Amino acid sequence: MPNPRRPDELKVITGTFRRDRADPAGAPHFGKLTEFPPAPQHLNADGAAMWRELLAELGTPGVIQASDVYALEQLCYAWQRFRKNSRAGVAVKSSEQNALRSLFAEFGLSPAARHRVISRLSRGAR
Repeated sequence: MPNPRRPDELKVITGTFRRDRADPAGAPHFGKLTEFPPAPQHLNADGAAMWRELLAELGTPGVIQASDVYALEQLCYAWQRFRKNSRAGVAVKSSEQNALRSLFAEFGLSPAARHRVISRLSRGAR
Protein backbone atom coordinates (compact mmCIF):
# COMPACT_ATOMS: atom_id res chain seq x y z
CA MET A 1 0.00 0.00 0.00
CA PRO A 2 1.47 3.41 -0.93
CA ASN A 3 2.45 5.82 1.79
CA PRO A 4 0.02 8.78 1.82
CA ARG A 5 1.55 12.22 1.27
CA ARG A 6 1.88 14.36 4.39
CA PRO A 7 -0.03 17.63 4.15
CA ASP A 8 2.08 20.77 3.80
CA GLU A 9 0.52 22.17 6.98
CA LEU A 10 2.08 19.34 9.01
CA LYS A 11 5.43 19.90 7.34
CA VAL A 12 5.35 23.57 8.35
CA ILE A 13 4.59 22.68 11.95
CA THR A 14 7.38 20.08 12.12
CA GLY A 15 9.85 22.33 10.29
CA THR A 16 10.32 20.08 7.25
CA PHE A 17 8.38 22.17 4.72
CA ARG A 18 10.23 22.90 1.48
CA ARG A 19 8.76 25.33 -1.00
CA ASP A 20 10.32 23.52 -3.96
CA ARG A 21 8.44 20.33 -3.02
CA ALA A 22 5.16 21.97 -2.02
CA ASP A 23 1.77 21.68 -3.65
CA PRO A 24 1.37 24.05 -6.59
CA ALA A 25 -1.22 25.91 -4.52
CA GLY A 26 1.68 27.23 -2.43
CA ALA A 27 2.63 27.24 1.20
CA PRO A 28 -0.08 26.90 3.80
CA HIS A 29 -1.15 30.13 5.40
CA PHE A 30 -2.44 30.51 8.89
CA GLY A 31 -4.52 33.48 9.99
CA LYS A 32 -2.81 36.83 9.61
CA LEU A 33 -2.63 39.09 12.60
CA THR A 34 -4.79 42.02 11.48
CA GLU A 35 -4.63 44.04 14.69
CA PHE A 36 -2.47 43.81 17.76
CA PRO A 37 -4.38 42.48 20.75
CA PRO A 38 -3.77 44.15 24.11
CA ALA A 39 -1.50 42.40 26.57
CA PRO A 40 -3.24 39.71 28.64
CA GLN A 41 -4.33 41.01 32.03
CA HIS A 42 -2.26 38.52 34.01
CA LEU A 43 0.99 39.98 32.66
CA ASN A 44 2.74 42.49 34.92
CA ALA A 45 4.58 45.58 33.64
CA ASP A 46 7.60 43.57 32.41
CA GLY A 47 5.49 41.01 30.58
CA ALA A 48 3.17 43.63 29.08
CA ALA A 49 6.13 45.73 27.88
CA MET A 50 7.64 42.70 26.18
CA TRP A 51 4.24 41.87 24.63
CA ARG A 52 3.95 45.35 23.10
CA GLU A 53 7.55 45.47 21.88
CA LEU A 54 7.52 42.03 20.28
CA LEU A 55 4.13 42.49 18.64
CA ALA A 56 5.31 45.77 17.15
CA GLU A 57 8.58 44.26 15.94
CA LEU A 58 7.29 40.91 14.69
CA GLY A 59 3.72 41.82 13.81
CA THR A 60 4.35 44.73 11.48
CA PRO A 61 6.33 42.80 8.85
CA GLY A 62 3.93 39.89 9.19
CA VAL A 63 6.34 37.49 10.85
CA ILE A 64 3.93 36.63 13.64
CA GLN A 65 0.53 35.18 12.82
CA ALA A 66 -2.70 35.02 14.79
CA SER A 67 -1.99 31.52 16.10
CA ASP A 68 1.39 32.66 17.45
CA VAL A 69 -0.05 34.93 20.14
CA TYR A 70 -0.45 31.98 22.51
CA ALA A 71 3.25 31.15 22.34
CA LEU A 72 4.04 34.85 22.64
CA GLU A 73 1.93 35.00 25.80
CA GLN A 74 3.89 32.08 27.22
CA LEU A 75 7.18 33.82 26.38
CA CYS A 76 6.08 37.08 28.03
CA TYR A 77 4.91 35.25 31.15
CA ALA A 78 8.20 33.34 31.43
CA TRP A 79 10.08 36.61 30.95
CA GLN A 80 8.15 38.39 33.70
CA ARG A 81 8.80 35.50 36.12
CA PHE A 82 12.51 35.62 35.25
CA ARG A 83 12.65 39.38 35.87
CA LYS A 84 10.69 39.12 39.13
CA ASN A 85 13.00 36.41 40.49
CA SER A 86 16.11 38.27 39.35
CA ARG A 87 15.05 41.47 41.07
CA ALA A 88 14.21 39.60 44.27
CA GLY A 89 17.61 37.92 44.28
CA VAL A 90 16.01 34.48 43.94
CA ALA A 91 18.07 31.98 42.01
CA VAL A 92 16.45 31.12 38.70
CA LYS A 93 16.15 27.39 38.13
CA SER A 94 18.03 25.96 35.19
CA SER A 95 14.79 24.44 33.87
CA GLU A 96 13.22 27.93 33.82
CA GLN A 97 16.27 29.35 32.06
CA ASN A 98 16.17 26.58 29.46
CA ALA A 99 12.45 27.08 28.88
CA LEU A 100 12.95 30.82 28.41
CA ARG A 101 15.89 30.24 26.08
CA SER A 102 13.80 27.83 24.00
CA LEU A 103 10.96 30.33 23.74
CA PHE A 104 13.37 33.06 22.64
CA ALA A 105 14.69 30.72 19.94
CA GLU A 106 11.16 29.96 18.73
CA PHE A 107 10.69 33.62 17.87
CA GLY A 108 14.21 34.11 16.48
CA LEU A 109 15.20 36.34 19.40
CA SER A 110 18.84 35.32 19.68
CA PRO A 111 21.69 35.79 17.22
CA ALA A 112 21.92 32.04 16.53
CA ALA A 113 18.15 31.69 16.07
CA ARG A 114 18.06 34.68 13.69
CA HIS A 115 20.88 33.17 11.68
CA ARG A 116 18.94 29.91 11.31
CA VAL A 117 15.83 31.79 10.18
CA ILE A 118 17.78 33.88 7.66
CA SER A 119 19.56 30.77 6.34
CA ARG A 120 16.26 28.93 5.85
CA LEU A 121 14.70 31.92 4.08
CA SER A 122 17.68 32.32 1.76
CA ARG A 123 17.40 28.63 0.77
CA GLY A 124 13.71 29.14 -0.02
CA ALA A 125 12.33 26.92 2.79
CA ARG A 126 9.99 28.16 5.46
